[in-house]
Amino acid sequence: MKSSKLDELKSRARGISLGLYAGDLGALRETGERAARWGGTIAHFDEMDGSFVPAMIGGPGFVRAAGDKMLRDVHIMVEAPARHVGAYVKAGADIVTIHAEAPDAAQALRAVRDAPEPVLAGLGLMPTTPLEAVAPLLDLAPDLLLVLSLDPRDGQPADITFACARLHSLRAQCMDFSPLLAFDGGVTLDSIDEIAAARPDMIVSGSAVMKSDTPETVFHTMRSAWQRSQT
Repeated sequence: MKSSKLDELKSRARGISLGLYAGDLGALRETGERAARWGGTIAHFDEMDGSFVPAMIGGPGFVRAAGDKMLRDVHIMVEAPARHVGAYVKAGADIVTIHAEAPDAAQALRAVRDAPEPVLAGLGLMPTTPLEAVAPLLDLAPDLLLVLSLDPRDGQPADITFACARLHSLRAQCMDFSPLLAFDGGVTLDSIDEIAAARPDMIVSGSAVMKSDTPETVFHTMRSAWQRSQT
């Protein structure tokens, strides 16, 4: 693996990955810079094509426009992610996560690995996808595993407890290559303590922070919960 195991998996990522699209899309750079001043170190981008999932948002231009004040964590929820990996790498992505449920998931993971820049290759798992079904993809030793607590395709509520249990299972199953573990979906002030207790390296939160009347305060509360869990 190039760049000293990708700079030891980007120094284990570190905490809250902020979903910038939940903020002002017309001021992405300003939003990212403001979050960096709070102490934010990771910006999360949900890239959706209106086909793999119902919503449509994003594109490499948005990732580029957000600037480089924080690690750029790109979560690609599209039908054919292998086609798009190169564009996101060129846009400055530090992490590119594709979905196990995509038909070309293995090809897309390899495309991230083969990128000329040191980019982490992530694998996202919808809540209804059995861990046994993704064993061939886990054999490729992704750099990051992203567990979703809800499936944006079916409208069901987040199951935080179930997703936390999956994090624990994946940690045990993947001890030989020790990927980053990340949690996404249903992250609020009410759920952050339970999620943090599962000890993910990253917790994605968008609306709960960015749509709050006091986003900086909510961010610090969430980050403090994550930091407590690490000790």
